[in-house]
Amino acid sequence: MNEDETVGQKIVGRLTQSLTEWVCQGNEQPLTRWLDRELDSEGVPIRLAIPEWHECLRVLASARKERRDWPVAWEQPITRLIQTILRFSRPDGSACTDFATSSRASAPTQKSCESKPEHSSKRVDRSVGGWLSQRKGEHPPGALAAWASTDRVLAVLRADGLATADFLAIDHRHARSDCRIELFGAGRSWLGPSWTIDGEAGTTPRPRPQAWISTSAAALAEWSSRAGALRLTRSTVLLRARRLALLAVLVEKSSKLSQSLEVRVSLPPAVTAAPDKNSRVFLLTEPKERGSALVLPIGLPCAAYATDRGKFQTEGDALVLNQTPMGRRSWLPLLVSWDSLRNRKDVNWRILTVSERSQIVSPDRAFAARVSWGRHETYVIYRSLGPPATRAFLGYQTRARFLVGLFTTDATVEPILEVN
Repeated sequence: MNEDETVGQKIVGRLTQSLTEWVCQGNEQPLTRWLDRELDSEGVPIRLAIPEWHECLRVLASARKERRDWPVAWEQPITRLIQTILRFSRPDGSACTDFATSSRASAPTQKSCESKPEHSSKRVDRSVGGWLSQRKGEHPPGALAAWASTDRVLAVLRADGLATADFLAIDHRHARSDCRIELFGAGRSWLGPSWTIDGEAGTTPRPRPQAWISTSAAALAEWSSRAGALRLTRSTVLLRARRLALLAVLVEKSSKLSQSLEVRVSLPPAVTAAPDKNSRVFLLTEPKERGSALVLPIGLPCAAYATDRGKFQTEGDALVLNQTPMGRRSWLPLLVSWDSLRNRKDVNWRILTVSERSQIVSPDRAFAARVSWGRHETYVIYRSLGPPATRAFLGYQTRARFLVGLFTTDATVEPILEVN
């Protein structure tokens, strides 16, 4: 048992003891103090891992059965806690990033209903009611839109309005813990629960949110941390209605990066990864289930020839991207597609030349790639690795530091997400 699990057990134990004092003695103060100490202003548990939130709700529900009336002071924090748990839950109600249990036995649906304060807002009533009544695979309503914490790295990027309930959940609140993620699409989990970078074990400061954008077309979360002499900036993007996601990390150092960089993304227990014979793509599948996902290391050449630029492979239950840096900065992106129709088409990508003032930009200052499925679906992805400047690729000019767009059949770029 690691340190985080030990701390989590103690916190849940204190909650249980506080509720026992309320049920048996009518003493409200212990739980009032617990709610003030363990939940932030948005109802998010500060120290507990996501899977432990459901255990808190189970304990609250059990106490609620013993005494039917919540004190008024508890109404708001418990209501917000319910909203938070719903945001970070799969369609079956189980906790995202938790692959130990994913059945309805662990779902918070009935518990949410039992522990919801009697005078909670209509919005919460609709959210919980919608969760209880939804059929498998339906997208949760209202409170389950894309959301991010304002001061901690905790976010869920959701494909709002889609019946598939696709989402990308992120939890990197603690400096000495792995970044936990889950990419869920088309009814199943494809990636998670960990996303690590070689050398990150030396991280000391708490990761800090850098950007949060949620539009009708896309959602983005970006945050930074330090690992020794390295500055790491992670970016996650979910393209709504397109069944595409991007996970990328920018590695920076004050001097030239001298060693190969490694990014490791774990796979859920039921998911297997198979390499494509002719490219660097990995195909993710699940036994006895239809559908698949493709993972593209678009920072490396598409064709599977020997190269000193890096490699993409599996090691145990993880996908591992190794990339050779070419200066003081290096960007390591992984593009994931789980659209079954798209994945039947041939996929190809090419790293593009980026220019600035008619001069070719070095690879440690900017990156751009074009990714195509067949003839009629092509995307461009651009990232400024250094300070943003007016640059061009494929005849398109931009000052954005991050751009994802469509490359149309008439050779124009139509931005889907643009970050300045």
